[in-house]
Amino acid sequence: MKTKPPASEEKSTARTYDLVLEYLKGQILEGKLTLGAKLPSERSLMAELGLGRNSVREALRQLENMGFVRSVHGQGSFLVNEAGQGFSSILSMMLLLRQSDRGEFLTLRESLEGAAYERAVRLAPPQPIQAMEQAVQAMEQAQEPDQLEEAERQFHRGRIEAGENQLIAVIMEALSSQGELYRRETLAQLHEATRAPLLDTHRRILKALQTGDAPLGRAALAEHFQLIQ
Repeated sequence: MKTKPPASEEKSTARTYDLVLEYLKGQILEGKLTLGAKLPSERSLMAELGLGRNSVREALRQLENMGFVRSVHGQGSFLVNEAGQGFSSILSMMLLLRQSDRGEFLTLRESLEGAAYERAVRLAPPQPIQAMEQAVQAMEQAQEPDQLEEAERQFHRGRIEAGENQLIAVIMEALSSQGELYRRETLAQLHEATRAPLLDTHRRILKALQTGDAPLGRAALAEHFQLIQ
């Protein structure tokens, strides 16, 4: 069985990671490193930061696990933005370990979707709204639970895209795996008395975006989250 490394070693590993991360952040701020660009070689990082090869490799491995670095065999390491995957895993573990729950998850989602809606009602981008129209039609025509689930998923995706905020979109994508589980649970428990008002909230949110009626959309969004609580 592996033994836990000494505290001094743990501190050293954490410090190495911080040094490499801060160096890369500096390179990004100075415009020397952009998304998709190849990172400096391990030898360059060793020389620049005064670190050993194993320390640099471990730091890059941690950054790769976080979704900021992708290593390609024979080509080197590249700067990427796949942190949403790591965030999604962290969120799932928090929920499994009861550090958060469905209520907190829905509160966060309501805040994010509300912010996206406020932007969407001002911008009214045609393509996402058209996708939402198609999603509402599919929800109305759905005969099977999986059809309803897919249509509802497309509706919410369109609403986030309509907000045209990349940060909200990234966070919502990170939340999507847990959101899919809760969506499946909610829709599986729907009965006709609940399904009708839930569909109506989707129609009113869509109408609000089509007409620029912000209060209508806010009220429908609030009712939507009350129904799925």
